Amino acid sequence: MTRKKKVLIIIAAIVILAVSIFFIRDNLKLRALEGSLEDYLINEKGYAKSDIISIKARHSKMPEYPVYVRFKNEPDVVYLFTDLGKSEWKQLDKLKGK
Repeated sequence: MTRKKKVLIIIAAIVILAVSIFFIRDNLKLRALEGSLEDYLINEKGYAKSDIISIKARHSKMPEYPVYVRFKNEPDVVYLFTDLGKSEWKQLDKLKGK
């Protein structure tokens, strides 16, 4: 294998590794936000785990990491939350029919 091919392979491996790390880090951030909001809803707001149908974080422009929550008593309504840091959460919106 020529020196040029080796360099190209190394560069490609570094790029693939960097992209993989970005996506893994982002996915870990999303899961951490979901867990943090679940803890907040259960421990601070008094919901039972069985009251929550789903919690899903996504990457967005504004807010950067919105978290969508569905509750058992209102399955057709999605509540939008964002974290304010330090385990503080703010409900931004209530979306119907989603």
